[in-house]
Amino acid sequence: MMLRRGIVVLSILVALSFATIPGTGGSVERDSGHQTIVLKSQKIKFPQGNLKFPGDAPGAKAAGDYCLMCHSRGMIDAQPALSLEQWKTEINKMRSVYGCPISEDKDKELADFLVQYNHKTASVSSLK
Repeated sequence: MMLRRGIVVLSILVALSFATIPGTGGSVERDSGHQTIVLKSQKIKFPQGNLKFPGDAPGAKAAGDYCLMCHSRGMIDAQPALSLEQWKTEINKMRSVYGCPISEDKDKELADFLVQYNHKTASVSSLK
């Protein structure tokens, strides 16, 4: 009941605040000393990249499904060569601190994949 009242009060406050902002459809007289706020839609185009990891291992699919939600392949490729335990710690941090929806039962397969993948990209990078 209290939550419902709070939502109603909040809705009224939001409606009143829009009624006082010029350019939002409210019935407020225009003050020549203030600039009108104009809202425009923006179109944002994100760069497309290779959203797949090589191979068909379950860990490669998990990395594609979960890591690429927030990280680019390039960022993952640039990571230092981490141990299995370090990758498990990173995966747990992504889940517990940053809200990655990966379930704990996928930790081992993802960590195993990232160790193998990460060491391959680290050795290729050192040759350049």
